[in-house]
Amino acid sequence: MLSEQSSEPPAAPEIETPTTNPDWLPRWELVTLLAGDMIVLILFVLLGRASHSVTGQGALMAFANTAAPFTLAWVLVGTVVGMYSGRALYPLGRVIWRTALAALLAAPLGVVMRAVWLARPVAPSFVVVATLVTLVMMLIWRVGWSRLRRLWWPELP
Repeated sequence: MLSEQSSEPPAAPEIETPTTNPDWLPRWELVTLLAGDMIVLILFVLLGRASHSVTGQGALMAFANTAAPFTLAWVLVGTVVGMYSGRALYPLGRVIWRTALAALLAAPLGVVMRAVWLARPVAPSFVVVATLVTLVMMLIWRVGWSRLRRLWWPELP
């Protein structure tokens, strides 16, 4: 007895795209988001260092002691909040809301992590300043990127 065979080739697995999964981001864009976030946080630390006139020996270590906890806090919170997904980049209201939520959680966490790392008390004024400054800087970056990507890739939702 002959078995019946289908003449159709097996279906290829579906490739995720923005139209099949709104959370999907191409690898290059994920790298761009992470790099942009890190640049914003480095600028934040450089602004802080400049405003406190930290120079000379130890300036690089002071930079690292501030940058590391803030970048770690941002990546951790950003991952939980969904900052590295397609939905975090559209519509504009969602971009603003998710970025604000991430900044309001990550900046205080970064201050606490820095205080623990340096065995110093948490300065409430630093929590407020760090939160407001990173909030504004991240909003500028994230809103700017979300608008720019829509110009480049108009078929996105």
